Amino acid sequence: MDLTPLQSENSGLPALRWAASEAGLGLVRKNNFFYRDSGSWVSLEAWLIDRELEAIEKPTVKPCPEGCILCMKHCPTSSLSQAYTMNPLSCISFQTTFGDLSVSKDRFGAQIGNWVYGCDVCQDICPFNKNVRTAAEEFPGLAELGRHISLEKIVSADYGFLENTLCPKFWYIRQNDVWKWKVNAINAMVNKYKDEYRECIFKARVDTQPKVREMAQWAVGKLGLL
Repeated sequence: MDLTPLQSENSGLPALRWAASEAGLGLVRKNNFFYRDSGSWVSLEAWLIDRELEAIEKPTVKPCPEGCILCMKHCPTSSLSQAYTMNPLSCISFQTTFGDLSVSKDRFGAQIGNWVYGCDVCQDICPFNKNVRTAAEEFPGLAELGRHISLEKIVSADYGFLENTLCPKFWYIRQNDVWKWKVNAINAMVNKYKDEYRECIFKARVDTQPKVREMAQWAVGKLGLL
């Protein structure tokens, strides 16, 4: 049997979560994440094959309770305003990774709180994700990496470090966009300001990346540091 991965830009990618749901592997919940019995922390891949398969349309995973709106109620930016829908342009995960927070900081900056990379609120609050992950699961190199991660260290970091050390672990932000780490960290500094952030923010006003300089200047004005 021939197996061909769906990875090329020409063929595009199918709606993996819905295809997986139709195949009976699990289901999509109101927060738009695909779930199995082990929760929403799964990775999906699609393959083209040269044989016809029988579709299984009855997943065994229990559906969301009809009246449950926890994911929508706790979404910081109200991106999840209705079940099975979302506004990606206001989603914190999008804004901090694929988007450009330096452009929308005045609209969503405060709502993003101290998130620097992504957002898991709608997954963390979901009852079907409770007690499905254990402390025994390891994040390779976390202890070493943790020594280099703080808001000040991210804003002051060498771009080579961001490209070569953070990107392999947190790959939603591409190497060409590592300036987003600094922009997001400055926004978090504004939302949870401490006096020790002052010098770091001022130094960021002369960063080599214009988006970072812009964000730092905005932070100075927002906090009234001048």
